[in-house]
Formats: sequence, structure tokens, C-alpha cells
Amino acid sequence: MNLTQRGLSFYKTLGRRRRRRIPNRLLNNFEYYRVSIQEISSFSILVPLAIAGTKLRTGDLKLRLFFLFLLFGAVVDGIGFASYKANEIWKIHGYLLAFYLVYEAFFFLWIASFNFELGIRTRIRNSIGVVFILLFLTKFYFDFFEGNILYSSIIQMFILIVISFILGFSLLRMAEQRDDILSYPWFWILAGIFLYSFGTFFIDALLYSQIIDRIWYTRNIINIIQYGFFVVGLLLLPRSPRA
Repeated sequence: MNLTQRGLSFYKTLGRRRRRRIPNRLLNNFEYYRVSIQEISSFSILVPLAIAGTKLRTGDLKLRLFFLFLLFGAVVDGIGFASYKANEIWKIHGYLLAFYLVYEAFFFLWIASFNFELGIRTRIRNSIGVVFILLFLTKFYFDFFEGNILYSSIIQMFILIVISFILGFSLLRMAEQRDDILSYPWFWILAGIFLYSFGTFFIDALLYSQIIDRIWYTRNIINIIQYGFFVVGLLLLPRSPRA
């Protein structure tokens, strides 16, 4: 296996764990239940995607980029499922998953900083954006050339920690600015992203540890709850770009 193949193998394995990981041992009732949760987690993204699609024409830039984020995730999930039926397309899934992680990080950074004042927002996006670029270049070097999945997982965990930190401050600022925060659509969407980032970074860090099989199902539960938050926020969005 050459270095590029070794790097793609990492994303193949990551994709399997992210989407639908089949245990090696014989399935008992608990294992069957866990696989079902993973399938529900993957297909749940279609619900907020469909709702966002119905409001896309009158939506603002935030909604359109959010729709693209959901669509990108759904495509990666779909190809991930197809890769189990046809082994020859797993490389495509590996490349797409790598690009998806980059888009996810920068979209989260962009939308998390949207609630800050213009000067602070610009500094956050520019400074942390440069750091993210350097981190992803380092991460892909470890993935595709060194094959060091430990350092790659640590970098991904750090990115999610940074996003969680910014999102936490953004939600606090939002709570200070609005009395009707529970009726504000983007509170629910940002809260869902915060739940995902804060709730899964430590799971992703343990991706290749011995205990990952015992805790991976919690990531799928967090995904389902996240999509539930997205649905609430999208349903609260008016059919005009004022929100």
C-alpha cells in the first residue's frame, strides 16, 4: 500500500465508523439495536435537508450555506453506504469525506462568529481561519503521507474544541441580546452545531482506541438530537430572509 492509499484507507475507515460500522463479532440484540441507531443517524439528515430546501428560494446567505452543508453531508453519507456495496468507490468516499471535514470546519467557524460585532467577527474568521488551514494541511500530511492517525485525530479534536468555544460565546451573546431566544431560528441551529461539536470531539479523538466500540453509538445519538434541533430552527424560519 503506497502513501496515498494508506491515507485514503484512513478516510475509508473513518467513513465506516462515522456512517455504518458493522461489528466483527456475531450480532446479538444489542449490536442489532446499535446498527439500527447508526442507520437512523445517517438518514435523519434528510429531514432538515428537505425542510431547508423548501425555504431556499427566499433564504439568506446563512440558510443557503447551511443547506449546502446538509446537502454535502447527505451526499457523503450516501456514497458511504454505496461503498459497502461496491468496494471500488471507497476512494471517492475518502476524498469527499476529507473535503467535507474542511467545509464543515469553515462553515461552523463562519456561522459561529456571525453573532459578533463586525470587527471582532472579521478578526475571528481571519485569524482562526488561517490556523485551520495550517491544521488541515498538517492533518492531511499525517493522513496521506505519514499514515499517522493518532496525530490526525488530535488535530480534528482540537478543531472541534475551538469551534465549540466560539459557539459557546456566540450562544451566550445571543441570550443577552434576545428575550425571545427560544423562538429565534438560528439559536436552535447554532445550539445543534454546538451540541455536535462539544459532544463528539472526545469520541473522534478515541477513534482508534480500544473502547471506541463501546461508546461509538453515543455519537449517533448526538447526531440525531442535532438534526432535531435543526428541524426546530428551520420550522421557525419565516418565508423571508429577515431572520
